[in-house]
Amino acid sequence: MAIAAVFEFPGEPVEKYRKVFDAGEAIVNQSNRLYHVCYRTDAGFTVIDIWADEQSFAAFGETLGPALHHAGLDPKPAVYPVEQVMTQDGTRSS
Repeated sequence: MAIAAVFEFPGEPVEKYRKVFDAGEAIVNQSNRLYHVCYRTDAGFTVIDIWADEQSFAAFGETLGPALHHAGLDPKPAVYPVEQVMTQDGTRSS
């Protein structure tokens, strides 16, 4: 089952988000990460990842954890089951 991982970074500058990518291609190339969105908030920034399953997200933690630490971030993501995904053309999947 697909999951949504929500990382909130109140009080953090978005430059720290960009620094996570210094870790290289392993951060970017994740075949089981379906979507990745980062947006600024009034208080900092938020990242939402949609993963094919919780096991894929957990395995990514071995790569993501050190990259976040290097960027000076220590999030506690909230993980939720995905009920439905709808694409731009209106195609829905559960």
